[in-house]
Amino acid sequence: MSPIFVKETNNLSLSRMEKSLAIIKVLDDMDSITQKQVIHKAGLEIAAANELFNFLVKLDIIIERSLGTKKVYSITEKGQRICGYFGLDDDDAIFDGSGIFRID
Repeated sequence: MSPIFVKETNNLSLSRMEKSLAIIKVLDDMDSITQKQVIHKAGLEIAAANELFNFLVKLDIIIERSLGTKKVYSITEKGQRICGYFGLDDDDAIFDGSGIFRID
């Protein structure tokens, strides 16, 4: 599976909200995966990932659990409502038909 996001388009980096939505989208599609896997599937850079994950956990949008020695993440009901609100399940809303995040 290719990354959901295009890292940069025309030298414009993604906003914090776009990165957060990418994380939410990945976790809505896949449950209980590691932070590294989410970052890879979302096409994000690791640099600000911890801050974003902590922010989303604090807002109860995603949940962090321990699975043995690993930390895994899942989406909450609140996160699922956000997916519906932003149309993350509807490829025509934010994502184009190829699954790449549109930056218009």
